[in-house]
Amino acid sequence: PPRSTLFPYTTLFRSTMVSAFPVRTAEDDQPDVPLSQWTLRVDGLVARPLTVDAAAWARLPRGAETRDFHCVEGWSVDKVRWAGVRLADLLHEAGPLPAATFVTFHALGGTYSDSLTLAESLDPEVMLADTLDGAPLPHEHGGPLRLVVPSQLGYKNVKWVTRVELSGAREIGYWEHYGYAVEAPVPGRHVGSNP
Repeated sequence: PPRSTLFPYTTLFRSTMVSAFPVRTAEDDQPDVPLSQWTLRVDGLVARPLTVDAAAWARLPRGAETRDFHCVEGWSVDKVRWAGVRLADLLHEAGPLPAATFVTFHALGGTYSDSLTLAESLDPEVMLADTLDGAPLPHEHGGPLRLVVPSQLGYKNVKWVTRVELSGAREIGYWEHYGYAVEAPVPGRHVGSNP
């Protein structure tokens, strides 16, 4: 059977399919930059701002998990295999300052951003993924790096992450400006629980 079921959705974004995993984006252009040429900044209220290039990324501890992916539109993709770097490990390297309470994730195109609380960001399931189902993350799905937050609906999972900014205030994300909820927990699922 197909791994996803589609329901009617808004037309505020572009929609295509890659395999059985729908692609949604608010960006006019989907960045297509290999991980070898990618740079990630971690800055804001941190003791040690980081600029992570491909060589530094390769030295970070790896993590993997298999989780269902749920969209606010009503469809899900079962048992998505993600791998990458757990966000908690990256934030530990940067050293959040005591005033840091929120983390904002910025996409390369500049259109898309969203934020989580620092506590949500430190959950061990949250990662910056660079692979999807055992292959390099396709650019259509946010490659080379996308945020994966299994406890939150898909629109909180920012694609093409190029900057992670710690601050003392929540930034209202792209979809929240269109009326989406600031918190988007997957119904019936709690942080740290299995699907």
